[in-house]
Amino acid sequence: MPSHGRAITAAAVLLLLLLFSTWEAPPARAHLGASEEFLPGWHWRWDVTSVLVLFGTLYTRGWIRLRKLGGAAGCFHLFSYTVALAAIACALLSPLDGLASYLLIAHMVQHELLIMIAPPLILLANPVPVLLWGLGSRCRSRFGNVMARHSLLRQARDFLGSMPVAWFLYVANLWAWHHPLLYEAALRNSTIHDIEHLLFFLTGLLFWWPVARPASRPAPVHDALRILYLFLAATQDAVLSGLIALSGTVLYPHYEGARRVWGVTPLEDQIGGGIVMFAVGSTVYLVAILLVVNSLLSADRHKRSTKGALRDGAVEIEGRV
Repeated sequence: MPSHGRAITAAAVLLLLLLFSTWEAPPARAHLGASEEFLPGWHWRWDVTSVLVLFGTLYTRGWIRLRKLGGAAGCFHLFSYTVALAAIACALLSPLDGLASYLLIAHMVQHELLIMIAPPLILLANPVPVLLWGLGSRCRSRFGNVMARHSLLRQARDFLGSMPVAWFLYVANLWAWHHPLLYEAALRNSTIHDIEHLLFFLTGLLFWWPVARPASRPAPVHDALRILYLFLAATQDAVLSGLIALSGTVLYPHYEGARRVWGVTPLEDQIGGGIVMFAVGSTVYLVAILLVVNSLLSADRHKRSTKGALRDGAVEIEGRV
C-alpha cells in the first residue's frame, strides 16, 4: 500500500477510536411543544426543489441530445437518474423529513436514501457527459477547459476520487454525524442539519464512484480491489449500526423529549433505527459485491474463451502447414 494510503488508514482508525471513546450522550433537551406539527405533509423547500428541477432538466435535455446523436445514453440511465432524484425528494421534501424529528427510524431511512440509494443510482446514470450535453455549447466548452488534464480542479477530483481517500472521507463523515454530539446539534439547528445531509450525499458520491465506474472515472480499478473496498465498508457499517441498536441506553436524548409516535419507546426506536441502517446498508453492499463478482467472473470467462480461440486458431494453422 502506498505511503499516503497507510497514513489515511491510520488516521481513519484513530478517528474512529476517538469517536468510540467519547460515545456519550449529551444532556436531554426539553419536550417538544404541543403546537408543533405531529405528522407534517410534503414541504416544497425552494432550494431543494430548484436544484432537483435544474439537474433533472439538464440531464433530460442532455439525454435527448445524445440519443439523437447516437450517443451512449440508454433508457436505463434515464431511469436510474430519475429514481435517484425521487429518492432525494423523498428524503428531503416528503413527510419523512418531518417524521425524522420524532423517530430515529425515520431519520435513518432518510440518511440511507441520501447515502446508499441516490448516489450509486446517479453514478450508474453516467451523469457527467449527459449533464454536459444538457448545457449550451459555450458552457460545455468552458467546463471542458476547467476540467483539462492538468487543471487544479481535475487534480482535486482525482485525489478525492481515489479509493483510500474516498473510503476514509465516507467512513469518517458517517461516524462523526452519528456521534451523539453532532447528531443532537443537527436536530437542534436546521442549518447544521442541512450541512449533515449535504455531506452525506457528497461523501456517498465519492464512495460509490470507484464502484459504479462512470465515464468520468479517472482511472480503472481492479474488481478484486472493489470487492475488498465494499467489504471493509460493509464491516464498519455493521459495527456502527450494531453500536446504535445494541447500546442498551438512549444515545440521542432528543427522541426522549419528542412526542411518541405509534407507541414506540425511545429505546425501541433506537433499536429499530440501528436495524434499518444495518438492513439497508448490508443489502446494498451485498448487491454491489455480487455485481462486481459477476463482472470479475465474466471478464475471466471472456479471457479464457479468447485464449482458447487463439489456441485453436494456432492449431488449425499448424495443421494446414
